[in-house]
Amino acid sequence: MAEPGGELRHLTGLWARAHHEAAHAVVATLMGGRVEEIELWSGPPVGGRVRFTGLDAWSPGASATGVDGYDLVRRIVYLLAGPISEHIAEAGPSAILNEAASMVATAMLVALRDPAAIELHPDVQAVVGLLQDHFGSENEAGAAAAVDHLAMHVENYVRDQWTAIQSVAASLLRHGRLSGDDLSSFLSAAIPAPDMIALLDAFPA
Repeated sequence: MAEPGGELRHLTGLWARAHHEAAHAVVATLMGGRVEEIELWSGPPVGGRVRFTGLDAWSPGASATGVDGYDLVRRIVYLLAGPISEHIAEAGPSAILNEAASMVATAMLVALRDPAAIELHPDVQAVVGLLQDHFGSENEAGAAAAVDHLAMHVENYVRDQWTAIQSVAASLLRHGRLSGDDLSSFLSAAIPAPDMIALLDAFPA
């Protein structure tokens, strides 16, 4: 027997995940990456991925070592855009401004202090790793300040791009897969990439 409400929860999860992948794709493109393909699958479990080149956001060897601040911030903006968009989509019209950023920032702060205390989404965990590599174990205060600064900026940027993200998500739900050429047709409403100068203010020289 199907679990009561299970189908609705599944559809809600699929809707949220579509926005997650759409945000990754839109942000990657606007920051100079080239998206090759976006996929969404209904599972179970619900899942998806974005294949692209130009932003090394998830490589196992990715760290801040030898990476300038601009590239580090691009990685973090890309990684956080997905989870933050997913939360906004789940909350719907009732989404409170900066609530998604606050939740993600709180989770990252807990993980920075005690990694075993919380299970993070892989994207968020990757950001924690990048910040730990960049600031080192002796500068928790610097990492914490960067977390708050970047999470709020990313949520604001995601909200600015919401029209484009929603359009991509809706098409992804219909088709299950989009090419990079498909994506470009949805970006006429997008605005330029975030101001990296403002974002870089969070990082010490």
